[in-house]
Amino acid sequence: MADSCCAEGSNRMIIWCAGAANVGQMTNQIAIELSREGFGRLFCLAGIAAHRGGFVRSVKDAEDMLVLDGCPVACAKKIIEHVEAPVKNHFILTKLGVEKKMSSDLDRAALDRVKETIKSALQTERSTNAAIPATD
Repeated sequence: MADSCCAEGSNRMIIWCAGAANVGQMTNQIAIELSREGFGRLFCLAGIAAHRGGFVRSVKDAEDMLVLDGCPVACAKKIIEHVEAPVKNHFILTKLGVEKKMSSDLDRAALDRVKETIKSALQTERSTNAAIPATD
């Protein structure tokens, strides 16, 4: 079995926590849509968490990444930090105004608003050539 996946495409890794609450499911949908729109390539958080060598090396060597967490628990950020890789361009949906609910229902208007906020920040980051600092 290969020790890597999702290796083709953009240099920006998109890594997200697809938790059970609405905000986790929203990060999943946003990650998919941003990948389809050319803002990066999806990368497997589970492979990093499982300490698979290729996944860990890839995240440590990443030129650019987008890390999406639904809530302040910040599972994606903590997994990346656990393997001692730098976290870049980190967004927490609840800090962007999405209320966490224990439901898989997605609010399309909120999703679109958050996605546009992220896209705008990434485009600004690209034009200034400076990574968006991780949020705590």
